[in-house]
Amino acid sequence: MEAVRRVGAYLQVQDGDGCRHLLRVSSVQAVSDTDLMRNETFITAAGRTIRVPQPLDEIVPLISPGERLPFEDDVEPWPF
Repeated sequence: MEAVRRVGAYLQVQDGDGCRHLLRVSSVQAVSDTDLMRNETFITAAGRTIRVPQPLDEIVPLISPGERLPFEDDVEPWPF
């Protein structure tokens, strides 16, 4: 099962401990990688930060699926 999935206007999030959270998509304040491996993500919503075992690149389209710019294959990664 994926750790984050879209359910209407909400994100259903399961953290690393197995606890489930239902967040309104509009309450998401930040989404960040947790480490250099990029296999986990911090989601901050309504002042609470949740660590989820799913890559950021899989979560971003769930937050704003119609607003994401097309992905370019030749984009260089950030140097940090």
